[in-house]
Amino acid sequence: MSEQQAASTPEEQRSTLWRWWKSLDEDRAGRAELRRCGTPAEVAFAPAYHALLRRLGSRLGEDDARRVAAVAAILAHVEREPTQEVSLARQMGTPKAEGQGPVIGDSHFRHILREEDPEVIMREVIRVVRQLDRCAAVDRLFKDLMSWNERTRVRWAQDFYEAAPLTEKK
Repeated sequence: MSEQQAASTPEEQRSTLWRWWKSLDEDRAGRAELRRCGTPAEVAFAPAYHALLRRLGSRLGEDDARRVAAVAAILAHVEREPTQEVSLARQMGTPKAEGQGPVIGDSHFRHILREEDPEVIMREVIRVVRQLDRCAAVDRLFKDLMSWNERTRVRWAQDFYEAAPLTEKK
């Protein structure tokens, strides 16, 4: 291991996106502004979003820019990460207490999986993050929402139903 590798801190080894999210702890006004945004278009007027784009270092096509804007607004609602990196779907399916059902109901979960519009996904996932006590794996959530496709949705369905308690039909 080189001296440079040995000297790097765990935070320095994290992703560019994670470091941007962590910087929102210091930029409380930027976090608050992103939290007030109701659409990806509103996010486009927030300096904190443009700071993220600069960190990502590229110009994005319109669809990707809308997705990044939606994810930026969602991540502004995340205040902490789970102890293990798990998908948001697994968190949604995990009961908060013994004998309870999943945090998110089956019909709400299915509604999210069917959605394609970044604006609706943004609204629904912000709602979920709030229900999860503002806890989500930042990098994993970003990757999942940026590649929101059939493969991601199938993986989310597997994660959700593996974590959700079995219910018996009466």
